Amino acid sequence: MNVRLHWSFTGQILFCCTLVLACALTALAMALHHQIPVIIACSSILLISLLTLLVLLNRLTARRQRLLSTLEDGIKSIQDGDLSLRISPTSDPELTSLIELYNQLTTNLKQQKQKLNQKEMVLDSIVQASPMATLLLDKHRHIVYHNAAARQLLNKRAGALTGSTIEAASDALPAALAQALSQGYTGMLSFEQQEQKHTYYLGIEQVTLNYQPHTLVICKNVSAEQNREEIMLWKNAIRLISHELNNSLAPIQSLTSSAQTMLNQQKHLELLPDMLDTISQRALNLSEFIQRYAEYARLPAPSCATHAVAPLLDRLQTFYPFTLLGTVPDYSGNFDLAQVEQVLLNLLKNAHESGSDKSEISVQVVRDKSRLRFAIVDRGCGIQPGNLHQALQPFYSTKSQGTGLGLSLCHDIITAHQGQLRLRNREKGGLMVEFDLPLGQNGQ
Repeated sequence: MNVRLHWSFTGQILFCCTLVLACALTALAMALHHQIPVIIACSSILLISLLTLLVLLNRLTARRQRLLSTLEDGIKSIQDGDLSLRISPTSDPELTSLIELYNQLTTNLKQQKQKLNQKEMVLDSIVQASPMATLLLDKHRHIVYHNAAARQLLNKRAGALTGSTIEAASDALPAALAQALSQGYTGMLSFEQQEQKHTYYLGIEQVTLNYQPHTLVICKNVSAEQNREEIMLWKNAIRLISHELNNSLAPIQSLTSSAQTMLNQQKHLELLPDMLDTISQRALNLSEFIQRYAEYARLPAPSCATHAVAPLLDRLQTFYPFTLLGTVPDYSGNFDLAQVEQVLLNLLKNAHESGSDKSEISVQVVRDKSRLRFAIVDRGCGIQPGNLHQALQPFYSTKSQGTGLGLSLCHDIITAHQGQLRLRNREKGGLMVEFDLPLGQNGQ
């Protein structure tokens, strides 16, 4: 049976020193036995012992130094991204665990790198297959990554895109789109070219890659989707208008026919005034309905000026009473007074028609940095959660007699003031409508 003893490095040194010392003492005893002068014997034995000890220690440290150099090379390889270097096991018990840890580390890093590479390949495949043009720019606005949709949009080969600036790569695009990409515009962009309307969605996001700032640019031609949406809106509008016209024209036709029969038969003539009043009322309602649609279609641009908020709220109280939350604001806003008053009238009218108790209808106005934020709340029936996103679209209404233009008109007015109008159902029932307007020029 073969038995290998694995001594520690310190034990090996002590063994060598003990062995050399024993040999030196033996040699000294033999020298004295042969009557060799003590000085000569001691000097010779000491020199030989030191040389022997140095040779033994050099052999012991040389192997360990090679292992440490190999470990150093392996760590440098890891820094360079090379995980292929592995170190063979050693008989040195003090370095065995270190070498095992190194080999385990390289194995784990290699597995993680393979998983990361697989994820990157899947992500790259997804981005390459995406219909949305995707570009990644470095801090000098050079293109470092692009997908197939981007190459198709820019009408460039892969080799021509990589390394070029976004401005140079956009030379084949329409001027409006190229300018928007150059200026970092985010949002929907519409323009006309060759008598056709084009709509694109642009998105710009700042990201960090390899500790360096980059810019992610996405772009998609949504003209077809926009056209389909507009066609659906027009179809809904025509369907709604046709329904409203039939609702008014059918009774008018019936009453007119009945009146004609009465006149021909000279019977029940006393009913004619009521019938004519009904016909007149239906015609008036129809005229108002058509006028409201016409007003929506020709909404003018806002004529903004500085207006105080408190007098505006006082006037609204006479039409649709509400509770003012907080103190009366002393702020002024920069807005079109007539249009914003119409927005508040519509929202308060909706609140009063929502089934809410009048005491539960409230208005709050607060200042948020450079904006005025309005909130109108009630305890009515609210809006079905799945329909909140549709409530601001034209011709959508939750009322049986609604035209579907009130909230849409409010949304368009607030958007024209560079603000946002948002709807939110309240936890215990009711609706909250919020919108913001710019502060007055004096900041009050």
